[in-house]
Amino acid sequence: MADEQIGYIGHHAGVSMEQLSEISNIIGGIVTTILLPLLGVFLFYDQKKRKEEAAARKAEADNITSYAAEWKELYEKKENKVHELDAKIDQLYAEKNEDRQRIRELMEKNQELELKNQSLEITKCKKRGCPDREPPSDY
Repeated sequence: MADEQIGYIGHHAGVSMEQLSEISNIIGGIVTTILLPLLGVFLFYDQKKRKEEAAARKAEADNITSYAAEWKELYEKKENKVHELDAKIDQLYAEKNEDRQRIRELMEKNQELELKNQSLEITKCKKRGCPDREPPSDY
């Protein structure tokens, strides 16, 4: 029945089946030789464009990662330096406290010696060879 319709359309339009087949082959040839390659070029272009965009995004991400790594390294160096300085400050405070303790001990000893000196100065006999001297001395 479909052949009858095509034959009917072809018969009334003045086109034979062979001509319809030829036209169909020509249209098929045009599609396969022109339209399919054009479609392939457009699809390839889109794929290439997407690939280039992906490569650009990856390069940008790598660049950002590189910057982040550099900043992290600088931060860690700075933190290490801060820790070193804190340790040095703690050491200097400990030394300062030791010095203060030594000064305090020396001041106490000095005060004791001053008191002892004053006591000796008070009991000192200024007369040489005094027989009543307490404590007795041959000097």
